[in-house]
Amino acid sequence: MDPTEKEAAVGEYKVNYASLGNGEPLFLLHGSEPKESWRVWEPLFPLADTYKLIAPDLLGHGKSSKPLETPDHRLQAHMLKDLADRLGVHQAGMIGGGWGGQVALEFALEWPDCVSLLVLLASSYDVEQIPRLQKLRKPALIIFAEDDMLTQLKAGYLLRDAIGTSRLEVLEPVAKDPRYDFRMSHRLQKFRGPQVLQLARSFLSRPWAMVAEPPEMENELRGQALRKEDEKDGAIWKKTSP
Repeated sequence: MDPTEKEAAVGEYKVNYASLGNGEPLFLLHGSEPKESWRVWEPLFPLADTYKLIAPDLLGHGKSSKPLETPDHRLQAHMLKDLADRLGVHQAGMIGGGWGGQVALEFALEWPDCVSLLVLLASSYDVEQIPRLQKLRKPALIIFAEDDMLTQLKAGYLLRDAIGTSRLEVLEPVAKDPRYDFRMSHRLQKFRGPQVLQLARSFLSRPWAMVAEPPEMENELRGQALRKEDEKDGAIWKKTSP
């Protein structure tokens, strides 16, 4: 199944987006690198067997409008809300990579009733968002690479601590693979696609079973317990109560 690419008028802008699948809506938000577009999410397109994927080109990227200055995460979140309204999407999950995670966080903070859950891949953040996240009661899966030097692992711990209903998974160093180095670590959907897909699929199927308030998660911060469970019975997560 190939994605359908469309264009929507959102205020003064034109937003290009791809959609694929049926089911509960799931927005996929790419990062800030100049050449990024919805196509960076192709490794996660198998999720379309269960969800309706909506992957926009953020303003300033891909085929969407390109203002003289790329709008910040706040304006991108407002654009996304307008797009969701146009598409008749009242609540959706959010998957954001890098800066796209920062946009997803802003959307969730501004319109919490419109967000069911969050998956944040090497997500950046704005310092102003951190104290606001304490009140965000949404299940969140936070995934980082151990050796990421662009969006460093300490950001993952900070986000984990700020979002009480969250789980942090730390993947092995990307630079262990001679094809990649630490500069690539923030592109987890590309360089750790199968792992991210597996983690995301399990989390999406039962998000509240996968998260807990700190310090309950202390023994799982680096994914050690997860890997032990995998080795024992092939499970992704041992189900626990939120």
